[in-house]
Amino acid sequence: MNDGPSKTDLGAPRPPVEERRSPAAEIADGRAAPPGAVAPASPGTAPHGTHDDGVARVARTVVETAARPRLHVRRIALLGTAAVGVIVLFALIVYWRANIGIIKTDNAQTHGDISPVSSMVPGTIVKMYVVENQHVAIGDALVGLDPQDYQVALARAKAALTAAQAQVQALQAALGVQQQQFQADVQAANARVQATQPTLPQAEAQLDMQDRTTAAQLARANARVTTAAAAVAAAKSAADTAAKTLARDRQLIAQGAIAQQQLDTDASAYESARAQYQAAQDALAQAKSDVQAAQAARQQVAIARSAIAVNQGQLSAAQAQVQQAAVGGTLVRQRAQELAAAQAQAANAAEVVRAAQLNLDRTVVRSPVEGWVTNRSAEVGQVIQPNQPLLSVTQSQRVWVVANIKETQLGAVHPGQPVRIRIDTYRARTFRGQVESVGAATGSTTALLPPDNATGNFVKVVQLVPVRIILDPRDVGPRPLQVGLSAEVAINTRGSGR
Repeated sequence: MNDGPSKTDLGAPRPPVEERRSPAAEIADGRAAPPGAVAPASPGTAPHGTHDDGVARVARTVVETAARPRLHVRRIALLGTAAVGVIVLFALIVYWRANIGIIKTDNAQTHGDISPVSSMVPGTIVKMYVVENQHVAIGDALVGLDPQDYQVALARAKAALTAAQAQVQALQAALGVQQQQFQADVQAANARVQATQPTLPQAEAQLDMQDRTTAAQLARANARVTTAAAAVAAAKSAADTAAKTLARDRQLIAQGAIAQQQLDTDASAYESARAQYQAAQDALAQAKSDVQAAQAARQQVAIARSAIAVNQGQLSAAQAQVQQAAVGGTLVRQRAQELAAAQAQAANAAEVVRAAQLNLDRTVVRSPVEGWVTNRSAEVGQVIQPNQPLLSVTQSQRVWVVANIKETQLGAVHPGQPVRIRIDTYRARTFRGQVESVGAATGSTTALLPPDNATGNFVKVVQLVPVRIILDPRDVGPRPLQVGLSAEVAINTRGSGR
């Protein structure tokens, strides 16, 4: 059954309808009625019959059929716009991660320690042990010089050392003999001094004491002699007086002038005076004997003084022998000085031998570091001088990158920041590294002819500052990079890591 409108229906007069918005607009605004819903009648309009309901259904079907494609297109446009926005956002994120906070430059090269090798002695090259780009270890032979002249010099130095050592041995033997003789002389002289010197002070003390004692004894004896002589004279005078008195009494007793008692008394007095006189004479004799004894003691003191003088002479002789032995000490010191001079000469000869051995060893030029031979200019038969460049050795463990960064970008660069490096030789590889240090001077200030901005022709030029970047050893591998390769670096200034 066809539900579409017939010609009769289409040609029939229609009642006035209130002007409404299109269903598409209502659908866009979200106010369109769902399919199958009956549109509400306008106010003031009376409902029509079945014919009007059919027309309304047809109109709604046409409007809904026309609005569906537009709705799908708008949804597709919205989804496309959202997808483009996501893509743009992702691209912005990728761009930010790749460029924002990343300082890039292709003004960078690999650098490394290149050790120049030269000879320390002159000579003629007789052998080359290495070729260009050969790997060498520390101590490997590189260049060989003619060693004959240095062998002769070493033999002469050894001969001079042997002679110096023989002289040292001879002087050591002579010094030993001289020291033994000196010690024997000194010991003998000291023994004489020790044998004489200890008794001399004691003998001198005893002599002094005896001298004082005998002097006192002699003085006392002389005093007793004087006293005894005076007593003898007094006793003699008393005895003479008593004798005269007794003789007078005898004459008087014969005349009867005195009594017998008086005679006896005077005779007793006479006998007493004679006894006193005799005692005085004995005392005088004893005093004179004491004087003789004291004088004899004084003579013994003189004899002892002579013995002490003899001992003093012996001590002086012993001390003189000690001094004479000390002269032998001077000879010993002279021998010791001669030995020291000979030992110094021997030491000098030993150093000459050591220097000659060093020069002989240096006829083989050895590698100071481990690395690869580069820039070899030495050839067999070439006569070289000390410090003349022969070749170079690029060290195997010392390769880094120097990037020249603009001064306007340098403020964000700090040691420790991660770096990505691409070497032109290895384009497919990305090396990792980090900033080790920032140069303290620009490249122009260290150039051979630095610019002079005070000439009046100043043109401002952005200066470049070298930044040293160390490579991650895990990325380098067993064979290091060549020195001088061009590189591109990207320094991540957003943090210490990514």
